[in-house]
Amino acid sequence: MALGICLITSCAKEDNIFTDDGNGGENGIVELADLTPRATSTTYATVTKSFLSQAEVECPITVNYTGVNGAPQDVTVVLAFKDDVVTSTSSTYTILPTSLYTASPFTLTIPKGQKSATLMLKLKTSQFNFQLTYALGISIVSSSVGTISSNYGTGIFIIGAKNAYDGIYSVGAGSSVQRYSNPTTPTTGDALNGSLAGNPNMTLTTINPTTVEITNLRWAGGTSSVSGIENLRATIDPATNLVTMSSVVNTTLKNRAGLDNKYDPATKTLTLNFDWNQTTTKREVSLVLKYVGARP
Repeated sequence: MALGICLITSCAKEDNIFTDDGNGGENGIVELADLTPRATSTTYATVTKSFLSQAEVECPITVNYTGVNGAPQDVTVVLAFKDDVVTSTSSTYTILPTSLYTASPFTLTIPKGQKSATLMLKLKTSQFNFQLTYALGISIVSSSVGTISSNYGTGIFIIGAKNAYDGIYSVGAGSSVQRYSNPTTPTTGDALNGSLAGNPNMTLTTINPTTVEITNLRWAGGTSSVSGIENLRATIDPATNLVTMSSVVNTTLKNRAGLDNKYDPATKTLTLNFDWNQTTTKREVSLVLKYVGARP
């Protein structure tokens, strides 16, 4: 099951082009449905769609015809991929290779009275390179009825893959932090120590098929963020569900010996115990993270 954000909207994104009754009629706008507002007049509108890493998943690219009553007659819409839209926008994007997807016909029909039609991409996300940011430029090149949107007739679809651990997680009972003034002496009267249960949700973002980056770790009380261990990462062994903790910026961060670091796929729960700065001002953290839902 895909976990993408594929929002379909029937409302218009442009003003002052409708007939007086608001029905759109032959002056309705034809637009790519999912795009978010562009930053400036020189950039293209974009949307990010992310899916589980698997052999094949469907990614719908929806075209809308605005108006309360939908299309006044069958509307033929032709789409095209525009690589130059991607390359002219950002050098950080990689055009999604044709070997990683197949597409349904580029000519769509919005039936009379309906408001949308869909081009379906079948993505081979299990073959994605997680280190790349894939994107497709897509444009409405013609429509038999209506006006092609000037803002949302062309856009960039950023397409990514998520591993099985990606998502938003709540911080559950059993979560805590303890700070030390030296390797063996716990700090006292330290408001940052204590339970982490109920702290704000944490985000786990795919790095590769078995690793996620963990963000929004906070001290007890949930008001201040933990620093010095940015790029906190959990790597899960899919064969054993055991977890190895690390930090890109702090190489002292590691699993606490003798304590659980594991993933429970049945409940989508991570039990994590790690520490850092073991030879100076040690910090010990225990986390119980329960999956809440897909990451936006």
